[in-house]
Amino acid sequence: MAATVQALPSCLAYQITGVCFFLKCTPVGCSIETSIRVSHYAPDVVVSTYNDALNHPWIDIGPMVAGVFEKVGSSMMGFPLDASANTAREAQEIATFKSADAIGNPIGALMAGGGTFEFLDFQELMNFPTQELPRILRLWAGVPVQAGNQLFESARSAANNATSLINSIRVLPNQFGGMLSEAGGLLQSVLGSPMSSAFSAGGSSGGSGGANGGGGSGESNAGGPPTFDQMVDQMKRVFREAGVSGGTSSSGSNGGISPFICPGNGGLFSIHYHSAPDSVFWRAKLPVELLYPAAWIPGFDEVTFSGLNTWGSYYPRVGELVQSHPVKASAVLASRVANIISQPYQPHIYKQLSVKSDSERRYVYFERGSRPLWQPVWPVPEPGCIQFGENDSLNLFTSWGDYRTSSNYGYIWNLWRRYVCCERKTPIYLFAIPP
Repeated sequence: MAATVQALPSCLAYQITGVCFFLKCTPVGCSIETSIRVSHYAPDVVVSTYNDALNHPWIDIGPMVAGVFEKVGSSMMGFPLDASANTAREAQEIATFKSADAIGNPIGALMAGGGTFEFLDFQELMNFPTQELPRILRLWAGVPVQAGNQLFESARSAANNATSLINSIRVLPNQFGGMLSEAGGLLQSVLGSPMSSAFSAGGSSGGSGGANGGGGSGESNAGGPPTFDQMVDQMKRVFREAGVSGGTSSSGSNGGISPFICPGNGGLFSIHYHSAPDSVFWRAKLPVELLYPAAWIPGFDEVTFSGLNTWGSYYPRVGELVQSHPVKASAVLASRVANIISQPYQPHIYKQLSVKSDSERRYVYFERGSRPLWQPVWPVPEPGCIQFGENDSLNLFTSWGDYRTSSNYGYIWNLWRRYVCCERKTPIYLFAIPP
């Protein structure tokens, strides 16, 4: 939490981008009301990658959540889940596998007015055959036949004849839905209710991470971890300096930190993704990810900033990849998790980062169209945000991520996503300038 607040001045990137117009009608006539349109980034979730639950880098939250999910994942796979292997630095490329999760950032929830606890479900997965599979077929239609080889054509054929995979997907809720709901109820009682009460009361909810922002085994600063009220005061100063008026309401009575801040999509400690209950897909027991063209075509969808080099591919969005640098490997896996939870209808068990109904009633949201920003939180917290995929190929002696390695191969990243919105003055939205 402290690391997130520290990064607000750098990562927020607050801008006024236009004006929105609304129609207000009464028995005596109609008038036009306006509100400003703003854009900024918000810290929606904390994404962690790690080898096993006992060495989860976010020691305040991670081991407890992973411990609850291990039983669900083991039941779905039919055997106990093993720990991941360390990523060794080698002269040649090697394959590495990691577990991962995405948990709602409490500061992002505070900016949204307190947020609500959300949990994994099968909703998006059940819509995959009817909503996402047709899009995959359209992607294959855009791949020139003459550019393909026998391997590509086999993958294209599998996408057109995915009946067996779809049947395997449809039985999952009946087999494991009860276990997932039971795990969700347990975590809500542990994470959701007490933390919501702390936010409403405005009391201290700072964890043991201290200056390292809850980043595992880091030491606290000399004065101890900042209290909840101290972080709220610091947030107020940041928003005043950014030109954002309006006060912070820890109870969420005003629906957010200010009418000039777009509430983000992350819930208060919500479990948006965890690789244990998603093991049948994250570990490719059901190879649905191989239906995507990007899983077969190099350079089709890469984690790259300049386009001149790549840290790895987004697809297939599983826990295994070829990347010898442990920090880059974590970054690519974190990018895969963010790619999953940011979209509907994906072939995974997750909770989508979507606009909440109460936020839709109070704000008009616009398309963002920007890459997310990432903030390193553990093992080396940084007070700023970056984009993954930096070209370091010309560096003779160092690579990106050197001096950021973790002794237990666990890493924590804050995912900052861009929002564009305006406060809704009346239910009738007309248009915005610029459009």
